[in-house]
Amino acid sequence: MLVVALIAIMAAMALPRISLLRYRQDANGRLIQRTLIVAQQKALTKNTNVLFVLDYAASRMRIVQDTNANGAADAAENWESWRLSEGARFAIPSVTVDGATAFYATGPGVSTTTAGPTITFYPNGSASGGAFVYVGVSTGRSDALRAIEFAGSTGRTRLWRYLEGSWRRDSL
Repeated sequence: MLVVALIAIMAAMALPRISLLRYRQDANGRLIQRTLIVAQQKALTKNTNVLFVLDYAASRMRIVQDTNANGAADAAENWESWRLSEGARFAIPSVTVDGATAFYATGPGVSTTTAGPTITFYPNGSASGGAFVYVGVSTGRSDALRAIEFAGSTGRTRLWRYLEGSWRRDSL
């Protein structure tokens, strides 16, 4: 009985330290990372421009085959979309990783279109440039903020977390 009581006490102390929100937001960050990679691969395999578009109002990302190369997501073009998990949304942080004016996505690779912030991938695998995409939760908790860094020259992605008032690069 004493051992069971000790285990129960230790579990009660440890349980509040486990943050399911942290894991959910990290998963959203990895979803954005994978979607960026899918967009780049699709541009290479389809030999056409591909747009990665943030639909921040619907909390989803779209990949659009820009077959006419006009830089816009037209109704006749093929597209796929992925939604963030429930409760997550694209966010405008109070402070950005790159020091840019706060918006859902920042960086030289981001263009603003009527569909939303857009990163363009070209048939040779390159992108319009580097970018940061920000995701948070509807309650506005700052510890739930994540930034996904995309290096336009290499296609490398990194996850950043906003902890204790500053951005920290994650080891994922």
